[in-house]
Amino acid sequence: MRSPPQVPAADWRPTDDDTATLSLSDDRRLAYATYGDPDGDPVLFCHGTPGSHVVARLLDAPAREHGVRLIAPDRPGIGGSTDASVGIADWPDDVATLLSHLGVESAGAVGFSGGGPFALACHRLPEIERVALLGSSGPPDVGSTGRVQQFVGTLSRHAPWALGRLFRLQRWVALRRDPSYAVEFVADETPETDALGADEVARVVRADMLTAMARGPSAVVREQRLLSRPWPVDLADVSVPVAVYQGRDDANVSPSTGRALADRLPRASLELVDTDHLGTLTAAGDDALAAVRRRTRV
Repeated sequence: MRSPPQVPAADWRPTDDDTATLSLSDDRRLAYATYGDPDGDPVLFCHGTPGSHVVARLLDAPAREHGVRLIAPDRPGIGGSTDASVGIADWPDDVATLLSHLGVESAGAVGFSGGGPFALACHRLPEIERVALLGSSGPPDVGSTGRVQQFVGTLSRHAPWALGRLFRLQRWVALRRDPSYAVEFVADETPETDALGADEVARVVRADMLTAMARGPSAVVREQRLLSRPWPVDLADVSVPVAVYQGRDDANVSPSTGRALADRLPRASLELVDTDHLGTLTAAGDDALAAVRRRTRV
């Protein structure tokens, strides 16, 4: 099993060598990367939409500090994973195969942004004991939906071809612009972490955007459509502890969404963070990993 190279983000670009690939029962390939401590407590990371395993690199240093082995798969059609019509309710089946392949019997799960519902869906797996949400999207009837989300959701349902063209254009521009261009979609300004400077964070975010649509935008469009419809996950049925982290200045996901998720989940805690969307990942990711690792309870 390969892990991402330990080199500065400024010099790094995602390649096939950065991920391992698992063959699923229906002959699909599931690509994934691991970060943090190779011998640490397993934690599943569900990337955003659009997004990929690459963004989990921003949590590599805190994962090492907390003794966490961060397992970051690409969902179908993303990065090196074969495309397929896999919905939110289907995703846990892929995860179960991956965890079994890695010999994981107990794990936590972290969902960032559009990865939130995919992480919550995994609560039905016996291996998943705790969940943390970082700036997570909510069901259409939970909280309030921002203008960008409303626009993208409407296009995904009624004009997916137009949304696909928009994403293709964004990727084309991102390939030719400074990395800060990609950050503008998820943050007011580029954050820094204890391990990565702002320039390195920006390069990771751009690489994440490019990897998300390496096979074209169809998978991203499909996920946007899934997120804009009622979820197949009943929040009242989520029995595991859930730690919700929500940015007070998040322009992508309304703070009311984080509050509403915490109110509706039976065993949830809420922490509001003085930051924006991407900042919630970089500022609260450390706490999220601590909350879901094996020997910690929410």
